[in-house]
Amino acid sequence: METEFPLTEDIRPNRGSRISTVLVRTADEGNRRQLTRWLTEQESYDGVETEIRTGEFDCCILDWATLLDNQGAIRTRNQSERIPRPFVLIVPEQRADEITKALQDDARDLHSLVNELLRMPVSELELEQRLESVLRARHQTVAHDEKHEQLHAIRDNHRGHGVIVTNTEGVIEYVNRGFEQQSGYSDEEVLGKTPNVLNSGKHDESFFADLWETITSGEKWHGEVINDRKDGNQYVVDQVIVPLTGPEGKIEQFVAVNHEITKLRELANSLNEQRDQLELLNRVLRHDVRNDMSVILGWMEMLDAHVDSDGEEMLDRVLTSGQHVVELTDIAKTIVEAIFEGEDVSLESVELGPFLETVIETRKETFDQATIRMDGRPPAATVEANEMLSAVFRNLINNAVQHNDADEPRVTISSQVDDGSVRIRVADNGAGIPDDQRDHIFDSNEKGLDSTGTGMGLYLVTNLVTMYDGSIWIEDNEPHGAVFVVELPTSDTSSGDASE
Repeated sequence: METEFPLTEDIRPNRGSRISTVLVRTADEGNRRQLTRWLTEQESYDGVETEIRTGEFDCCILDWATLLDNQGAIRTRNQSERIPRPFVLIVPEQRADEITKALQDDARDLHSLVNELLRMPVSELELEQRLESVLRARHQTVAHDEKHEQLHAIRDNHRGHGVIVTNTEGVIEYVNRGFEQQSGYSDEEVLGKTPNVLNSGKHDESFFADLWETITSGEKWHGEVINDRKDGNQYVVDQVIVPLTGPEGKIEQFVAVNHEITKLRELANSLNEQRDQLELLNRVLRHDVRNDMSVILGWMEMLDAHVDSDGEEMLDRVLTSGQHVVELTDIAKTIVEAIFEGEDVSLESVELGPFLETVIETRKETFDQATIRMDGRPPAATVEANEMLSAVFRNLINNAVQHNDADEPRVTISSQVDDGSVRIRVADNGAGIPDDQRDHIFDSNEKGLDSTGTGMGLYLVTNLVTMYDGSIWIEDNEPHGAVFVVELPTSDTSSGDASE
C-alpha cells in the first residue's frame, strides 16, 4: 500500500542546519518511491543508496519484508558499532496489530532491532517528528559518548596534571587524582563547589572576569594561576581551560588542565633576584672600580718621570696590571649583557672585515710591546652578530699576548671564507697548549698557562661564538705556539681565501 502525505508543512519543527542521511529499503515500490521523493524535498534530510550491512547512513526506513530478509545484517552491524543506527519500521495499518504482536511474542528477537514503528499511511508531519525523535536520541548519545571519550583522553594524556571539569555555571563535576595531589583536596570535598575554593586572593576581579568572558565565548583560555592548597600554602599552575560543546554547538562543560609550575616559578624568582644582584655588581665594576683604576693609572703614568731605571720595570708591571683590571670590567659588562639578553638575543648583519680591523688596531695600542698583524686581506664576509663580537677577538688576542713566553710576542690573524662560513685564525708564537688541556680550557673555572687572571675570558669567547651559531677549537702553530680557530656562518654569498 502506498503512503498518503497530507500537507502540514507550516508547523514543522526547526532542526537547525544539521542534515541527516536516511536509507530507504522497502519491498513495496510505491512506498519506496514516495518516501524517497519526500526526502529529496527536505532541507534536513538526504536520501542515500547503500547497503544495510556496511553502508554509511544516520537512519534506515524499512518494511517488514526487508526486516526479515536483513535481520542478520542488522544484528551484525549493531554488535560491531558503539552506537547503533536507528531503524524505523513502517507497517500497513491493516497489519500493524499483527506485526506488533509478533514483535512482542513470536518474533521477539526482532524487537531489539527496531527503534520506531510507524503505521501507514502517515502524514508528512508525523513522519518528520518520528525521524527527528530517533535521530535526536542518537545524536545525543553520540555527543554524550564523544564527551566521555574527550574526558578519558584528557585523563589519559595529562597524567600528573590536575584536571577539573565544571558545568556551565562553574560547578565542579569531576576532578582527577592529579588535582587531588596538587591541591590537597579530595574529590568529595570539591564536587558540587566552584574552583573559588582554591582562590588565593592573588588575582583581582578583572582577572577572573576576563577568564570567564573568554571561555563562555567559546575560546580557550591560557594563563598562570596562583591557588591555595588545602593546608593554606600557595602553588602556581600553568592552566588551560577549554569549553566542551554538544551536538548543537552549545557549550555544555568546561575542562581545566593544570600543570604545576611552583618550583619553576620559585626558580625564576630566584634567578631574577640574582640578575638584580649581578646588575648591581656590574654597575660597581663599571663605575666605581673602573673610575678608580683610571685615576690610579693616570697617577702612575705621571710617576714615570720620577722613577729611576730600577723602578721602571716595577712601574710597568703595575701599569699592566691596572690596565688588565680595566679590561676585566669590560669582560664583566659583556658577560652580564650576554646573560641578560639570553634567548632573546638581537643579532644583525656585521661586515666582519672592518670590524676585525678595528679590534686589531685597538689591541696594537694596548700591547705596544707585541707584534699584532693581519695576514692577507680582511675577510670579505658578513656574519649575524652584535657589538659583543668584538669581545671574542679582543679576548683571543689578549690571551695570545698575555700568556706568551716569547721575548717578542707575535700574533697573526688570518681568515678564510668558504661557501656559507668564514674561519678566523688567531695564531701566536707562545708555548702552545697541551692536548690534555684543550677540552677544558674554555670552561669557566679554567685559566690559561701561568695565568693570573680570572679564567673568564675564554669562557666568554665560547659562549658568544655559540650564540652566533659558530664553533671554536684549538690547533698547533708550527713550529711552536697555538692557533685559536673561530668558525662563523656567513649571511652573504661572498667566498674566497683572504689569507694570501
